[in-house]
Amino acid sequence: MPRSAPPARRLSRRDFLGLAGMTAIAGALTCVGASLGYLVADDLSRPRRAPFPTQPPAALSAYAKQIDRPGILERRDWGAREPDHSAENESGFYGPDNREGWRVYEGDLRAVYRTVVVHHSVLYEIDDSTTMRAIQQQHLELRGWADIAYHFGVGRNGQVFAGRPLNVRGTHVAGFNTGSVGVVFLGDFSQDLPTPAQLEIGRRLIDWLTLRLELTHLAGHGDFNSDTDCPGQYLRVALSALAQSAGLALGTGGYLPDSA
Repeated sequence: MPRSAPPARRLSRRDFLGLAGMTAIAGALTCVGASLGYLVADDLSRPRRAPFPTQPPAALSAYAKQIDRPGILERRDWGAREPDHSAENESGFYGPDNREGWRVYEGDLRAVYRTVVVHHSVLYEIDDSTTMRAIQQQHLELRGWADIAYHFGVGRNGQVFAGRPLNVRGTHVAGFNTGSVGVVFLGDFSQDLPTPAQLEIGRRLIDWLTLRLELTHLAGHGDFNSDTDCPGQYLRVALSALAQSAGLALGTGGYLPDSA
């Protein structure tokens, strides 16, 4: 049976809200005095697309940051299984006659992605790596998906985990997967608080994704699918600070219907 995460360091709700606010302030301060343009490890030599029409001016600050790729634990290092392309609910590969199949995006990912969607895992077992394996097992064996649904996991100890490849469509938001990056924070945040290390590395990951993919929006899972309270009340209160740090608009307004 899943067990709740160990309370590595408990924070009061007041302390937590203060921490979320400080995260936003720290993110804003990094923009001051930063050089125009941006530096990342990835090859972004091609011209970037025009900003999203409703993008707020604050979002432009993300492009003035110099953001390094956070350390990401690769799939082989946390013991991920290989994708199962015979999975019941994501069988085979995407095409005109199989729109629910495993979809590999073609071309520049900046032309595909708009929104990062934040989740909580609810499930937590022993430690972060064990939890990632348990989530993948659940998604493969109970949900019938070809792989773990999310593109990244954010551990309670401050480690980022590589999930589904970023050039592959996720299965984390019913009806809104195309063009949305799935980031799951490990833990049940309807009951527990995220750790400070988890919030900080999550902020850094989202800042980097925003820059790399030229995202415009951040949303919680429940903003798209009203039948869930994901990412839980104690993570939801941090979403505005995460969005502000990356210069993203908060909400579902960046989603574009899949026309392919």
